[in-house]
Amino acid sequence: MGWVYMKKWKGAGLAAAMAIVLLTAGCGGGNESGAKTEGNALAGGDKPTEPAKPVKLLVITPQGGNMEWFMSRYGSQIQKKYPHYEFEVVESVGSNVQNLVTEQRKVDLIISSVNNYRSSLLELYGGDISDLIVKQKYDLSRLEPSYVEAAKVDGKKQNGLPLYDLRLTLYYNKDIFDKFGVPYLKNHMSWEEVAEVATKLTRSDGGVQYRGFVASPNPLLVVNPLSIPYTDVLGEKAVLQTDQWKSWINTLLPLYKAPGYDAKLLNDARNVFVKEKTSAMFLAFNSDAPKPEENMNWDAASLPELKSLPGVGSQPYPVIITVAPTSQHRDESFQSIAQLLTDEVQTAITSDFAAITPLKSQAVKEAFGRNVAQWKGKNVSAIAALKPAAPARAGVFDSNATGAMNSAVMSVIAGETDLNSALRTAEEQATKKIAEAIQMKK
Repeated sequence: MGWVYMKKWKGAGLAAAMAIVLLTAGCGGGNESGAKTEGNALAGGDKPTEPAKPVKLLVITPQGGNMEWFMSRYGSQIQKKYPHYEFEVVESVGSNVQNLVTEQRKVDLIISSVNNYRSSLLELYGGDISDLIVKQKYDLSRLEPSYVEAAKVDGKKQNGLPLYDLRLTLYYNKDIFDKFGVPYLKNHMSWEEVAEVATKLTRSDGGVQYRGFVASPNPLLVVNPLSIPYTDVLGEKAVLQTDQWKSWINTLLPLYKAPGYDAKLLNDARNVFVKEKTSAMFLAFNSDAPKPEENMNWDAASLPELKSLPGVGSQPYPVIITVAPTSQHRDESFQSIAQLLTDEVQTAITSDFAAITPLKSQAVKEAFGRNVAQWKGKNVSAIAALKPAAPARAGVFDSNATGAMNSAVMSVIAGETDLNSALRTAEEQATKKIAEAIQMKK
């Protein structure tokens, strides 16, 4: 099975042995498989207790999350406290997950974006870890409430916990701003102000067509700051023709409507910004920041704000981590999660990988990107300048509506139809797909 990373990662030599000796103090009474202190021989000549037996956890990871990725970010951090834990990693791509189901493999841990979990994993591995949170006395008050709420992927149960967040950020090409004498962007600009800048910088010069702004509309819709839902309360019908949706889309359209704008570029927005370097601004998640090897003179500003919602950014879009209901090592799996959500480990993750922590700790938040070359000298304050919007009501079948909505907005940007017609068609198509999906589950 070439799709499974079978390598076992273990602690090495004396360091691992010493970690086992010291483990009891860090594990607490809830660790049913935790290592026991070897210590001195007991009175009466009793032998020291045996080291804990290895525990192997099967982990589903996102696309690109191979064993090296998992160990460098998470596995090595877990093994600092639990050196007897080993891992097998399967990426959530292609038929990998279905193969696990067919072979009746017992998955233990899942790491996934909320969208992928909802659309691909919820039906197969959706569960509730509330009992583990209570049993192991995990303190949810350490986490930002909006992230905890967003991890209720089915809208009801605590399907998982947030591992890190992704946040919409506005990047800009300083060279284009300099070329045309336009002041750099700042945090806390309004959408109207950014649209005005985009219009100024959408121009032709020296045979080169510059665009003021590029971004796929999809993330702006999915994590909209107004927390607008895609489906009704029951999650059985698309709700896309509301005044809230129309207002939000009309706020965005001026960014895409400047004379000379080419909507076809939106399918390759990042390359237009980073490789071609012909767009002044690019809006995407913090994970899409230009890399040093892309040789770009860039900086960042916070997501533009609605005048009716000052200081509010995009909704939480966390990558969650959870214990699969198939797990035969539920306690050990949750102990792994708890270890990854400690202040120490979260500081390492956010500083080394520029991941947005779900913790309330200001000290951890301020560590963002500290050791990441692409954020050196940049406006890191843009990442935490706004508080996350409240998570929108989520339905199990939302993915049927998000695609329809994105296509509708793209057709309006391209001038193929008007907004009302586009939304009406999208709502009808999405509701039909949801009905089909519901019927298939019966």
